Parts: sequence; C-alpha cells; structure tokens
Amino acid sequence: MTRFRFLHAADIHLDSPLTGLSRYEGLPAEEVRGATRAAFDSLIHLACQEAVDFVVIAGDLFDGDWRDMGTGLYFARRWGSSRRPGSRSMFSRATTTPRRY
Repeated sequence: MTRFRFLHAADIHLDSPLTGLSRYEGLPAEEVRGATRAAFDSLIHLACQEAVDFVVIAGDLFDGDWRDMGTGLYFARRWGSSRRPGSRSMFSRATTTPRRY
C-alpha cells in the first residue's frame, strides 16, 4: 500500500473584512483582520516543513468578493512559492462560496 501525507484546512476566509470589529473598544482590529494571512502563512510553512504530498483546502478559502486585487496577488505568491515538484493541491468549494473560482 502506498503511503502519503497530506494537510487539510478549511474555512480560511482569507482577508475577511470582519465587519463589526470597530464596535469593540480597544480591540486590535487590524491585527485580528491580519490573522487570516498569518494562519495561511503558517499553513504554507507547515506544508513545506512536513513535505506533504498534497494539501486540501475545503470550504471558504475567500470570504466573498475581494476588496482589491491584493488578496489574489497575495494568495498566488504565497501558494506559488510553496509548490514543489510532484506536490498537489485540491480546493473544495463551500456551499456558500460563489462559483466564480
């Protein structure tokens, strides 16, 4: 039997605007908003460190429409830098995700 290693993540909601944070006084809103990128960076780092055979991202990779192209560019750069020969990636669209990607 062939063995393989994979990494699974779900509901990343990359660059979610997290509307409503401003109503909480003293909350570091920008740090909280940046948490999705930090989590995605950690996912990329772990996948590379563990040399997994493939990565599965299920559910909401993005949180609706992008506010600007920065989200797409960030994703493409980070994901592209993690690719190694023979590695695979799979994305599963959530039921709430538009069919555009």
